Amino acid sequence: MKRDFESARERPAYSLAPEEVVEPPLNQEDWIDLHRGAELFNSSEYWESHEAWEEVWRRCDVPSRVFFQALIQLAAAYYQLGRGVYHGVVKHFNNAGAKLEQFPDDFLGVDIGLVKKRIDEGRERARQAGPDGLEGVEWPPVPTISFRKP
Repeated sequence: MKRDFESARERPAYSLAPEEVVEPPLNQEDWIDLHRGAELFNSSEYWESHEAWEEVWRRCDVPSRVFFQALIQLAAAYYQLGRGVYHGVVKHFNNAGAKLEQFPDDFLGVDIGLVKKRIDEGRERARQAGPDGLEGVEWPPVPTISFRKP
């Protein structure tokens, strides 16, 4: 039986009202973890960046958690890509993209517009390659993540 990776893995993102899409107040510990996560992500240490950003996610309330969860899922997508796990790549790109769609192109200093573009490109290339073809794909560059200094 062939698995349907496209529809089975997509989940609706948390829907935010426009007035909920605001930059959250972050403490010094949050900024340290955000910057550490970005440093790790930009060094292709996706699992470790996921862990750093998860610390911030745990300390924040909804609706701020949606943004941080999207970054965590972005890191998970690249981690799964490195492992060659098609359904993980597609699922996490789908979830991260759906969540980030709600945010402006610049949020906390992160170029969300570029991140969304890379997610769309990566998701499309994964779908074209299919479950058995990830290894031969020429992937778009991974976006660089950096946060505005507090």
